[in-house]
Amino acid sequence: MKRLVFSSIIAVLMPLFAMAQSVPVSFTGRDANNRWVQLDRVVITDLTKGWSETIVWPDTTLTMQNGTGIYDVETCHGASLQLSQNNPNPFNGSTDVLLSVADAGAVTLEITDANGRIVETWCTASLPAARHQFRISLSAAGTYVLTARQNGKTASIKMVNNGGGKDDGIEYAGIVETMCTSSLQPKSGTRGNTTNPFNIGDQMEYIGYATINGEECESQHVTQAQEVSETFLLQFAEAQASLDGQPCPGTPTVTDIDGNVYNTVQIGNQCWMRENVRTTHYADSTAIPAGDSISLTEPYRYAPNNNENNISIYGYLYNWAAVMHGASASTANPSGVQGICPTGWHVPSDAEWTQLTNYVSSQSEYVCGSNNVSIAKSLAATTGWQSSSNACSVGNVQSNNNATGFSVVPAGNYYSNNAYGAFGYYAHFWNTTEYGSNASIRFFGCYNTDVVINRDNKYVGYSVRCLKD
Repeated sequence: MKRLVFSSIIAVLMPLFAMAQSVPVSFTGRDANNRWVQLDRVVITDLTKGWSETIVWPDTTLTMQNGTGIYDVETCHGASLQLSQNNPNPFNGSTDVLLSVADAGAVTLEITDANGRIVETWCTASLPAARHQFRISLSAAGTYVLTARQNGKTASIKMVNNGGGKDDGIEYAGIVETMCTSSLQPKSGTRGNTTNPFNIGDQMEYIGYATINGEECESQHVTQAQEVSETFLLQFAEAQASLDGQPCPGTPTVTDIDGNVYNTVQIGNQCWMRENVRTTHYADSTAIPAGDSISLTEPYRYAPNNNENNISIYGYLYNWAAVMHGASASTANPSGVQGICPTGWHVPSDAEWTQLTNYVSSQSEYVCGSNNVSIAKSLAATTGWQSSSNACSVGNVQSNNNATGFSVVPAGNYYSNNAYGAFGYYAHFWNTTEYGSNASIRFFGCYNTDVVINRDNKYVGYSVRCLKD
């Protein structure tokens, strides 16, 4: 990725270089709904000196040095570990923050209150080099400090919550921009060498341009005297059309090693399979045996309700050993466990299921009634469920189900030797998070209005959905 950096243009200034002050300015875009927008280009104008520069995606950082000119160098954007100021700030219950990570590895986020008490912690053993977005939720009003830690490095910001939140939490929302990625090439029009001068205090103007809903849009103008390093959020008045319920952009289907073709669905920042896994082999060609008994260690698959005709719609039921394919349990987001999934896809962790349900709960069009946990209908298929008279339950007025397009079907379970149950009543999904001899599941029931977090014995046969890496 390229970065524009100021260099010397006047030989007599050479003795001053050691004292020169670097002023990096970086940019990110948000639409009217505060969703991240890819900036096609940013126009930077020095109103004091009368020059203008354009940086083009994936260039998003301009490093200026007092009293010098500009040249073009190849580098990675972003500090080794950097937190942008949360937006909005102050906030009412929830806010977003960007974390730039230059080196992949373990990262911890920690929120402390004004008394130094730890309010919430988030950690992962592996976070890729990229700019990542997090959603911060805080229940009590007050001043807080968010700190990121990695390999002895720390970065902190101060946040002010006016109250109005629910539970305290740190939710990972995904990658918004890759760093140092050779496959991302600058578009035509990226500037070459220039000799534009800059001095600290110059009046600068920044304007972003992004393609929103197929048309180029211009951000609000930011004009100010530039004296310190800053990250600018360039706000657009337009809102991106939601991709929820649509096939994942660029990946409308995925094919497993058996040749089964699965439709995909975009929900929030996640790309899911719209259908349950029905493979009989792993991506490395290892066969998954058909089972007629239970096991904690041997991988098995089972036809829902002991009927092979159900597989095309309901997929197979698998024990946890089959799902994991020898991988260790994971609580990370993303889980990093390919397991039973095709190449380029992975078995979700409990945290990734939580990301899905939290997002769906945050969108009013997916909530039934006034309780924002009543989201099961929006994720469940419109047919196949046992009927229910419970308002907002999955089995009640099934034609109103599936607003998200996630299409959960009630495949039931396999729970002991040659024993099948709950077909048409329940759907259960394994994930990569374990609790000793048990593992975490997500449960949908025809009589339920919410998506239940539970755990069960690893030998039980349940359904599986995969997430795109």
